[in-house]
Amino acid sequence: MEYLLGIAFALLFPTTLALSLGIEPEITFQRIEQTMGYDIWHTHLRVTKFNRSCAIINGTGDIFVDLDNSYTLQIEFAHSRLGNNQFNISPFKIPEQPFCHFMNGTYREYQSMFVNRSNLPMVGPSEGLCPFPAGQYWNKNVMFDASQVPIAMPEGFWRVTLLVKRKNSSADFIIYLKMSRESFW
Repeated sequence: MEYLLGIAFALLFPTTLALSLGIEPEITFQRIEQTMGYDIWHTHLRVTKFNRSCAIINGTGDIFVDLDNSYTLQIEFAHSRLGNNQFNISPFKIPEQPFCHFMNGTYREYQSMFVNRSNLPMVGPSEGLCPFPAGQYWNKNVMFDASQVPIAMPEGFWRVTLLVKRKNSSADFIIYLKMSRESFW
């Protein structure tokens, strides 16, 4: 019995210690791509190095239509522990929902990462945004705030797919990134 408790303690102690220390993961963007939906939007975004340890997103994107509730948005996460492009769909996701519901809900929570780094519209605390207007939007030195990452997300390579759909057309936007907690180990 004591042997089993010792093994359990040895296996769980590093995880408990990392969580109690509040170590934030390091997010490194790898690449961005769009594979379909050039009639809805066209992105010219790229990942560049800001310094030795930080990758950022720069570039522009053209949205050709006003995105209203006739469009739906879904965000899927896929994880690859080894980084060999064998991704497994993760249970973390943002389910398919009308575009304006996404803008006035989830986007509102994370829009702070775009303040002074993009000309994307900001959603106020009381008023909503619908439709998302067509136009050209720029991003400069956009980084992801690692404190927003759930603790349960494992280290490794991640593929984040934003899928916008309408009855007869769809567009995607795929971000590849690496998440590590190397500062702990």
